[in-house]
Amino acid sequence: MPKTVFAFIAGAALMSAPVLADDSSAALSAGGIVFTKSTPVRMAAEDLYVSPAAVRIRFEFVNDTANDVDTIVAFPLPDIDTAEFWGSGIGTVTADPVNFVGFKAVVDGKPVAFTMEQRAFLKDKDVTSLVASAGLQINPAAGDGYNKLETLSSDARRRLIAAGVAQGDVNEFVPQWTVRTKFYWPQRFPAHKTVVIEHSYQPVTGQSFFNKSDLTNKLEAQFVRASCIDPPTKAKIVAMSEARRKANPDMSGYLNAYHTDYILKTANNWNGPIGKFHLTLDKLKPENVLSLCWDGALKKTGPTTFEAVRTNYAPAHDIHLLVLE
Repeated sequence: MPKTVFAFIAGAALMSAPVLADDSSAALSAGGIVFTKSTPVRMAAEDLYVSPAAVRIRFEFVNDTANDVDTIVAFPLPDIDTAEFWGSGIGTVTADPVNFVGFKAVVDGKPVAFTMEQRAFLKDKDVTSLVASAGLQINPAAGDGYNKLETLSSDARRRLIAAGVAQGDVNEFVPQWTVRTKFYWPQRFPAHKTVVIEHSYQPVTGQSFFNKSDLTNKLEAQFVRASCIDPPTKAKIVAMSEARRKANPDMSGYLNAYHTDYILKTANNWNGPIGKFHLTLDKLKPENVLSLCWDGALKKTGPTTFEAVRTNYAPAHDIHLLVLE
């Protein structure tokens, strides 16, 4: 049977969470699988689960054409600017510097053996070999990668600085490359068949501190708007902050704020809208507060979960989830 070949990728981009206090860490936003505009394959259903600790997605793709479609499925992870995170914290990552979000994929119930590719770039120049030859992790933001920078010899530091891959001197050494990571595998979509692709990962959730004064602080006004903190939620935050202050005066009423971002609007690249979209948001603990901007109603379905269902859905906004603990 004739075959059509095209590419589809998973959307991911870098986004730093608002910095509300010292000792904060930045969130990186990632998404799910997206198609190129030329694809004849449509998304019949998407089931999306998002929490500060996990993202799980189940897609049902239908090839309505008379031809099998052979393609490459890719999931590029968020870019990491090593200079930015040399001086500030990154959100939750695993100890694995390559699969730093613990990505897993399953197709029609069977685990996928995917290829992992990670490279270092200085603007558009590939400097992977320079970084690797110095004995450094391409991605120093995971594990103890930044600590390994301190063990470099003076000669190795001079070589990297001379190449522009780092700045400073032999005493203060700041990396300058960008880490780009992607996973991919070949995939066939048989004619007139449904293929179920599931993938999961640990989101790079950022953490900061937040108290009731941040609700009226002009510097944080954009953050409050971005999370759509409504009056009832504000009242709950004030009560939580005050209870925290009374229980532990040294903490000045600060709460832990977790920021989790998911790129949803790229789903508009499908062949038509998502047939049936089901969203589950989980704040993880009953006493936590959850807030985000969402078009339409969210139904509370459990002590920690909220859900929404849409049909023929074309997302117009991404998910920026705030959970206060």
